[in-house]
Amino acid sequence: MDHKTKIQESMKYIENNLCEEINLSDIAKQAYFSEFYFHRLFRSITGKSVMEYVRERRLAESAEALAKTDEKITDIAHKYQYGSEEAFSRAFRKVFGSSPRDYRNTWNENYHDKSTYIRTKKLLSTSNCARLSMAA
Repeated sequence: MDHKTKIQESMKYIENNLCEEINLSDIAKQAYFSEFYFHRLFRSITGKSVMEYVRERRLAESAEALAKTDEKITDIAHKYQYGSEEAFSRAFRKVFGSSPRDYRNTWNENYHDKSTYIRTKKLLSTSNCARLSMAA
């Protein structure tokens, strides 16, 4: 099995466990690599560190939950493994440029707002394992 396939499988593992506590050790173990080697391999193939990828995917999924559900922001933060709503809000603001509450309100008021939609879709597309298979 080649390295790209292993990374794709790891990405699927991450996708399936976004709401669980996962770390580099868990992900490397399922790929049968040492943490050090797996991290270097993942970064060389994806251009991101493993945990950076996990954070981005969690934020993308939380953005979708904010846009499509009435779930409490605190519940979404905990669901995607943020220790507090404040930590979630800081991370969310850094990526999306607004607080989770403002994002939800903007999304609901301007569902067809292209800039909000494009930012969300761009981040959501980072999970697309097909990108790796097309590059092969």
